[in-house]
Amino acid sequence: MSPFHRLMASLAAAVVLGAGLTACAEERLTGVCDVVLDGSGSAKPVTGFDAGDRIKQELPRLLNEAGCRNVTFEQITGSSRAAYCRVKNLDVDPDVSGNVDRDSLRAARQDAAVKRAGDLLGCVHTDSREVPGSDVLGGLWRAVEERPAREVPYHLIVFSDFLATDPVGSTHGLNLYTADLTTPAKRRALIEQLAASGRIPNLSGVQLVTIGYGMLQSADPAKFAGFDAFWTELLKDKAKCALPPKKV
Repeated sequence: MSPFHRLMASLAAAVVLGAGLTACAEERLTGVCDVVLDGSGSAKPVTGFDAGDRIKQELPRLLNEAGCRNVTFEQITGSSRAAYCRVKNLDVDPDVSGNVDRDSLRAARQDAAVKRAGDLLGCVHTDSREVPGSDVLGGLWRAVEERPAREVPYHLIVFSDFLATDPVGSTHGLNLYTADLTTPAKRRALIEQLAASGRIPNLSGVQLVTIGYGMLQSADPAKFAGFDAFWTELLKDKAKCALPPKKV
């Protein structure tokens, strides 16, 4: 074989080897999930929404589908942006040395995320410093404050019925149990009031996943229509969220 042909054969072998190594390289998770938990209506049969139960049923699957490596946790209370309870962030796909079954490791870490979310809900229910109510917008705002600066897939996984209720006695308080959302004009007026108060977060580029959305309102189709139109308009026009909320 001539020197030229030997060189070409060596290059070809190197290409094949490199391709094999690339194929064997582990694909790592890169996304970020912020799990937002509504503690106000949890475990209240009248609402039909138990956040703790839905977390156990849904969270591992949702984390897996979103491809999220880093998971953070926030709560919805009557004053979400000033909430007290905290739990640590979680790496679902951590760096480990030696041979490891990545699927088993991730599954175990996703189960750990369920426990951590349950711990946060437990704190919300028992810590007297937490304000009763359901400041949904404040919970979303606090979550996106933790959004990473780098460009990675970012998901908000929100366990809430989205029936926002400010604490009793709040000035111009929001209460979607009693608010009149029957006409576009009335919905727009309430949305503009919230925007003027600086309460609507910027959700541009966020992948929004909702669990429990509209569960109580869906029992009355007329009420749900206004409720759904309110949130869809607010999230699309003011929060700049590309995905509308879904009843799941």
